[in-house]
Amino acid sequence: MRVSVIILNWNNWKATLEAIESVHRSDFDNYDVIVVDNASTDGSVEKIREYAAGRMEPSSNYLKAGRHNKPLHLFELSEEEAKRGKFNRAFYRKIDPDRRLILIKNRKNYGFGGGNNVGMRFALTVLKADYVLLLNNDALVTPQTISKLVETAKTLKAGAVTPKILWARNPRLIDSAGGEYSKNGYSFDRGKFRPAGEFSEREEVPTVCAACSLYSSQALEEAGLFNDRLFFLYYEDTDLASRIRWAGWKLIYEPSAVAYHYGGKSTGGLEVSDLAVSHSLKGHLLCAIVNLPRKYTPFYLAGNLLYALYNSLVRGKIKAVARGYSMLLSVLPMTARERRRVRRKISERDFSRLLTLKWRAF
Repeated sequence: MRVSVIILNWNNWKATLEAIESVHRSDFDNYDVIVVDNASTDGSVEKIREYAAGRMEPSSNYLKAGRHNKPLHLFELSEEEAKRGKFNRAFYRKIDPDRRLILIKNRKNYGFGGGNNVGMRFALTVLKADYVLLLNNDALVTPQTISKLVETAKTLKAGAVTPKILWARNPRLIDSAGGEYSKNGYSFDRGKFRPAGEFSEREEVPTVCAACSLYSSQALEEAGLFNDRLFFLYYEDTDLASRIRWAGWKLIYEPSAVAYHYGGKSTGGLEVSDLAVSHSLKGHLLCAIVNLPRKYTPFYLAGNLLYALYNSLVRGKIKAVARGYSMLLSVLPMTARERRRVRRKISERDFSRLLTLKWRAF
């Protein structure tokens, strides 16, 4: 079984190097690390080159405990080369997984979904990966994370498996124990800031957090990749998870696999940014229109309005809300076609059985 780990970087090379280090400590013996740079302007590409060459002084305690600056074989590709599959696979396969690194340089910032899609297409078509692990650059895995996720995916024939993700700023608390998807369109991380010992049972969930989740290549072939026609940031992982479920696959939360997530390092930190508000407002309604049964329309329209009012009146983010609706209106005509594109192999009743109904505007 081959797992391709995709780490998307945008103007945050320090976090990306930590994520790479964590993967290179894995006890899984057949993996790739693909860093996709989303047209960073902070010198990220050069810093990654320095790191691969072993010329960089570690900038954190995590890196200081890592490879001690041993050089890596860096396979650097432009976006065009990655799309054409221009790659020396024979030489690449001779190198141990923890001694190699693939860097794909995008022409522009395609957002979370579009940027990851470049890496996923390369992993699926060129490297022939059996699974793709999406890992935020502000997330870390343990040596056992990949092995445990793959074992669960194989055993249960799951479309995607997500670990127990702990909050890296305070690992005694949960960041995500799989996701919840509400009939009003809200998507939540289960167990957010609950004690780490909770949510200890493996179970099926309606959505997964793409900060760290393993996806089956077969499920991706059937459901498609991220919908970068509609989504730039936020709700693209819930949209993909929903399409995987509609295609007849299960999404599994595996608590024996553990990862760590800081959160917000590339989008404004822990404070709710205007960027997050705008794209969340847009993504919420688009994801609901495309994926939720039509009988929930009143719920998700009310949910979107509640989110807009809360951010306008309580948070004072009137411009961000206006920007969100402007972006929404520009792609809204596409939603009917995108809804028809979803492969629905299960009934609405089966899809709805894992949905909740929770009202929250933050």
